[in-house]
Amino acid sequence: MSVNPKTEETSINPEMAIRYPEFVGLGLSDARQLEYDKFRFWRVVIIVAVWYSFYYLGRLNWGMCMPWMIKDLGITKLQAGLGATVLFWSYAIGTLVSGRLGDVFGARIMNTIGGVGTTILNVIVASLSNIGAMLFPWGVNGFVQGQAYAPTNMMITQWYPKAKRGFATGIFATSMGIASVFVWLITGTVVAKFGWRAAFIYPLLFCTLPLTIAFFVMARHKPEDAGFPRYNETMADSISGQAECIADADIAGFKAWGMLLKNWKFVCVAIASFMLYMGRYGLLTWIPLFYAETAGINLKKIPIATIALPLGMMFGPILAGWISDKFFKAKRYQVLTIYMIAFTLIMITLATFGLKTLGLPLAFGLLVLGGFFVLGAVGLVFTTACDFGGRKMAGTCVGTVNFFNYMGAGAQGVIIGGILTATQSWPLVFGMLAGCTVLGMILVNIVRE
Repeated sequence: MSVNPKTEETSINPEMAIRYPEFVGLGLSDARQLEYDKFRFWRVVIIVAVWYSFYYLGRLNWGMCMPWMIKDLGITKLQAGLGATVLFWSYAIGTLVSGRLGDVFGARIMNTIGGVGTTILNVIVASLSNIGAMLFPWGVNGFVQGQAYAPTNMMITQWYPKAKRGFATGIFATSMGIASVFVWLITGTVVAKFGWRAAFIYPLLFCTLPLTIAFFVMARHKPEDAGFPRYNETMADSISGQAECIADADIAGFKAWGMLLKNWKFVCVAIASFMLYMGRYGLLTWIPLFYAETAGINLKKIPIATIALPLGMMFGPILAGWISDKFFKAKRYQVLTIYMIAFTLIMITLATFGLKTLGLPLAFGLLVLGGFFVLGAVGLVFTTACDFGGRKMAGTCVGTVNFFNYMGAGAQGVIIGGILTATQSWPLVFGMLAGCTVLGMILVNIVRE
């Protein structure tokens, strides 16, 4: 239900001007400013974060179910890794397209397409038994899954200025970590009790689909859709403020991508994000198999044994975004550097000592921290992408960065699958992920945004 505009006395309260500088001059009373802030928090950020927390049930289930699928279908680790690669690379194409479409049609439409489509495609995959036949619908599923993330960041950018965007996008990015926990708990429980086919069907039908409908009913893409005026960008000299001065004709159609790819700073951020996603999905995809092979854990106990990683991911992004807003004047690279150094050290520790030497309790703690730092860094990269695009191109910027991300996510499936098939060396895997993170850290410090 839309909120009707109200004619009220303009606020002259200096405390409100300090609290909401983006509302100064908009003719809003104190009560109306509070209503605006409440709406954008609960019916934009929180509702989409809740929805997205269950959206991953149609994507990360492949990695969680991989040990069961290898056993049931008689496939190799390389074939299993290929399934991850197909999903991620098709997702990359989907998110590139959706970034531009999201700028035009908005998150309500794009996210609904994603939620309904992924439910249907997961049911189709579950009905097949040949890995070759499964790859086509699974690839289409990746494309459909890619319809949500960039438009959602565009939606948040419509409601929050750069100075407050880190915290808002951090909450949303935290939903990626919560989603990972739900995959471990929901998909993990279903696959352990009913098999991998059920894990591709029930979570989508009973969680993802109903919440997609709820999101469509409750959310609004931009303030004007809810009867509020556009906010004022309070950091006009920033990259976000500069982006809002771009003429519409200069970013029409394919021109937007051309402008972005000519910006060397943006390209460096995108490549750094590619490296981070090698680490993020390298862990999410292969940690269950790592535990199964090196800790001697029974398949049915893998979901609870490996939940450390997504637990850490729940808290990394929101803290990183808040710190960058509060203490670094919305500059993201300093916090990115801290997070990436920490993640690199954790990967080196796992590569050097291994699971048996460290012991399960210490390894559990390291994976909590690993998830915390890698997803915190990922969330900040997306916030930086929003900053580059402002309200005009945030979706296109995030979609383009996410294209690079999932090219990296897909690459890790083949690379790590190949490493393990050829050498069986988990230390080599973690060492490779550490090296990727170091390269990404160098790039964000060159950009310094």
